[in-house]
Amino acid sequence: MLTRTEGIVLNSRKYGDADLIVTYLTSDKGILNAFAKSPRKTKSRFGSSLEPLTHARLSLWGKEQSLPRITQSDIIEPFHRIRENYHDIVHVSMLIEMLIALLPAGIPNSRLFTFLLNILHTVQTGEEGSKEALHLITRIRLLATIGYAPRLKGCGRCGKESLDFYPDSGTTLCSRCVTGPGSAGKPFMRLSNRAIHFYMHSIEWPIHISNRLKPATETIRELSALLDRHLTFLLSRKLHTSKFPVGVK
Repeated sequence: MLTRTEGIVLNSRKYGDADLIVTYLTSDKGILNAFAKSPRKTKSRFGSSLEPLTHARLSLWGKEQSLPRITQSDIIEPFHRIRENYHDIVHVSMLIEMLIALLPAGIPNSRLFTFLLNILHTVQTGEEGSKEALHLITRIRLLATIGYAPRLKGCGRCGKESLDFYPDSGTTLCSRCVTGPGSAGKPFMRLSNRAIHFYMHSIEWPIHISNRLKPATETIRELSALLDRHLTFLLSRKLHTSKFPVGVK
């Protein structure tokens, strides 16, 4: 069976001597894996279309459940400038790792596909001086889009204002709601008001105008640490991409 779709290459892995298994986020099929025959033998345009982050029109042969074969892949946008920028590719790779780890395969989500495309365009054209804030915003927005964003707008149980974030609950909790058997000594992070305000703006503002947000370095550092602890709890491990040195000092 021949099917056609659009996809963004999330990653690929070697299969045999010259083949690849390519993972895509597609516009109408969600995350799927596909088989590419011999793209590593020659430096062809077909091989170039399988580079990470490439947005392409795809023709696939076979059933999705049995690893369809890529019969045609035409590049729409290569996003090569992101791959050539160390900080950009590390931060975007972090988004890709989050996406693959948290989103089940095979669930269509055209909104998420459009969202990721917008992120790639925004990162590729963004000014270097504002990139640290932008990369933080993209992580926050991705988590919000797929339903895993931490709740920081008031206590997650009663709504009362609170600055204490509890990673094992995924939310801020007030002193009253956190009390109870077994709650003593639960690890939490004390947040600043400015970090919470920036976080809420990051979720509410459209991604293409997010460069107007100018957080302080300490705010970026504070929220980056929060997301790191939140994701570590969700995944029961740290992100592999967090091992690469990037971010504010």
